[in-house]
Amino acid sequence: MAPKICVPADFGKHHIGAPSHGNLQFNLQGVKVYANSIILSLNSPVIENLTTSLQLTSLDAEDFSREAVDCFIEATYTGEIEALNLGNFRHVNKMSQVFNVSWLIARCEEYFVSYVKTLNSESSYSDMLFAVEEAVYSMSAMKSRNFLDILVDRMSFVSVYNRANFIKRYINLFDLPQAHLSRHRIDACIAVVKSDVHVLIELLILHLEKQGNICLDENTRYLLKNVDLSSCYDRNSDLHTKLYSVLGNLQCVGKDDFQLLLSITKQLTSRSVIQEDDMKSSYVAHSSKSRFVPVQFLQSFLFTNDKFNSEDFIKYLATNDDVHDFYMFFDGLWFQLFQANQISSNSIASKIQSFVRGKQEWAKLDFEYVECIYDTEKASGFLSDLRLCGKLVTSKKFSSKIIFFDFVAPDGFVEAVFLQNSCFKFQIPNPEYAGKQFVLKTTAMIGDNPDTFHMKYGLLNPNCDRFSPKLHFALEAKFGSSSRILPISWNGKPTCDKTKTYWNWGYIKFHNWELNRLDMRYGSAGPRNIKHFISILEDSHCRLIAFLVF
Repeated sequence: MAPKICVPADFGKHHIGAPSHGNLQFNLQGVKVYANSIILSLNSPVIENLTTSLQLTSLDAEDFSREAVDCFIEATYTGEIEALNLGNFRHVNKMSQVFNVSWLIARCEEYFVSYVKTLNSESSYSDMLFAVEEAVYSMSAMKSRNFLDILVDRMSFVSVYNRANFIKRYINLFDLPQAHLSRHRIDACIAVVKSDVHVLIELLILHLEKQGNICLDENTRYLLKNVDLSSCYDRNSDLHTKLYSVLGNLQCVGKDDFQLLLSITKQLTSRSVIQEDDMKSSYVAHSSKSRFVPVQFLQSFLFTNDKFNSEDFIKYLATNDDVHDFYMFFDGLWFQLFQANQISSNSIASKIQSFVRGKQEWAKLDFEYVECIYDTEKASGFLSDLRLCGKLVTSKKFSSKIIFFDFVAPDGFVEAVFLQNSCFKFQIPNPEYAGKQFVLKTTAMIGDNPDTFHMKYGLLNPNCDRFSPKLHFALEAKFGSSSRILPISWNGKPTCDKTKTYWNWGYIKFHNWELNRLDMRYGSAGPRNIKHFISILEDSHCRLIAFLVF
């Protein structure tokens, strides 16, 4: 018996169009294209059924372009997609789905992913338009949100400003006809803006005002039903108020509008129940039987004098009740070194060793944590000495680093961590916790109150008889080709301006603006006396990480 042929395979591009091979006819508009039914059947179970079971010798392909059909046939003959491009991608992808060519479906997805990965804050409108339109077409024609999910993940690398500008140009509610603005396009826009739903609400208000506040049309009802109005309130309460003012002035209200009101009321009621359940869960999570551990963020501190004395400060940390492991001790010392204008001594590592002799229960610092820490000129001597200290730092072979998500642009980090409730599953790189699944949960800031932001982590399986280990959290920022770790344990809670556009987390700025302290929203501890900042700009990326504290 001859071995079964596995596709994709190279049957020879030179056979395409040969009269003796072309026994299957594709009927396009005014054109007939021929191919070999056996080669296509080996790639497509659908074509095999049509030609073998139903004995068809021609297939209607009027919905596809000639270029796409040629590319599809060439791919089945050669096992490659060299002819695939932006112009024929849509129809080639659809043909792969219609005829169920599994390997070509995967290749088309890879092509889309590779294109989407090029999108960033420098991308043009047309660059983003192709990706969005293909995602919309995939939803409408193939009933799949896969492309949209891929696109939304990448949008974290595009700034909020650029995303908003794209949406404003793409979805002009008051200029586009109802037929053009399909529900799939609205769904895509809601997904792309993420939590910045105020962008859509602004367009909606302009649309209603231009109409003279007469009535709601089908698209505005659909948008109001599916957009998260609570996020609009959190991001821009004035705009939220204006929306309801405009809706209250509608001159014509019908049955469909009443159905919309019921839908919104149901959503808000359900959300209230969920929030109440979350509060109950939070109470349980902090009980003695809980497997969840709250992440502690201490308020930053500074000595009143600009000159830094290492001995005095080490004594200060030694008597601080909040310093309960070497990581917290190290972060506090690093922060003070970063903020001080002068340093009286560079031999800090030896003083630390003397101090920690009485702290035998304290675990060593992970070598990667010390090696990749943000190195300032004032702290370089201290860090160099510390890296050579085997009593304080682990060997290079050991690493307990945990990564919660990949590098994202500053706006993407703010959105994922500060502006929405998120869950990040992770595992701990240690044999003791092999096979155990953990989860990190973030609670978004409510309104403009930083004290409402929380992070906690624990075992994903609440019935497990083990408690969660102790983790130390940090931020990892990528500046060009190198990445640096930024301590956050003394940064307090994240703060923002009144519009929730510009965010600081202690000395870390997710922007490059000098903001008036009066415009910032601070927690119960009030403003921090921070002099020196590190800005993570659009061309930089960052992610949340942690290290296991043994």
